[in-house]
Amino acid sequence: MQQNSIMLFFMLLVGIGTIFFVSIFMSSLNADKDSTGVKNLLKKRFWFTLILIVVLGIFAAATLPKSPYFTFANETPSTVIHVGTMQFSFFLSTKPIDPKSPSGETIEIPHDQLVEFRVTSFDVNHGFAVYDPSMRLITQVQAMPGYVNNLRYKFTEPGKYHIFCLEFCGTGHPVMQATFKVI
Repeated sequence: MQQNSIMLFFMLLVGIGTIFFVSIFMSSLNADKDSTGVKNLLKKRFWFTLILIVVLGIFAAATLPKSPYFTFANETPSTVIHVGTMQFSFFLSTKPIDPKSPSGETIEIPHDQLVEFRVTSFDVNHGFAVYDPSMRLITQVQAMPGYVNNLRYKFTEPGKYHIFCLEFCGTGHPVMQATFKVI
């Protein structure tokens, strides 16, 4: 809950800053050196823009290294799970999946070890979303035909994990789900 409060506060701060920026920008749009009224609008706009760029740069520098693309980049996964999607099912296997006759298997993944999911689709776009045993979304990636997306994750808690499709893919979309076990 605290994380939601921090995000709400951050979004309110961004909204107020945006309103402030737009008002300064609009008021200084036609300003020149000889304008009457508020003095130095162009200078204020310059400093505000510079401060905004610095704040956004600091935010990007603080958040980009924590991006999921860099989290496990230097580690070799202990397990590779191939995932094929097709309306309206998931196929999970430790071996590559044949699109002409897809078949899955029961998957057990060791906890505290890096796992790589290689996700593709055999027909239309699908979502591959992994939910923990308490049904919280923990990671997700898009499944696209003709392309393999790699998703790396380290499961820290044993239990039964659920997979749901997050991309509407047709009338059977609500029943498109699978499970695997982390031991």
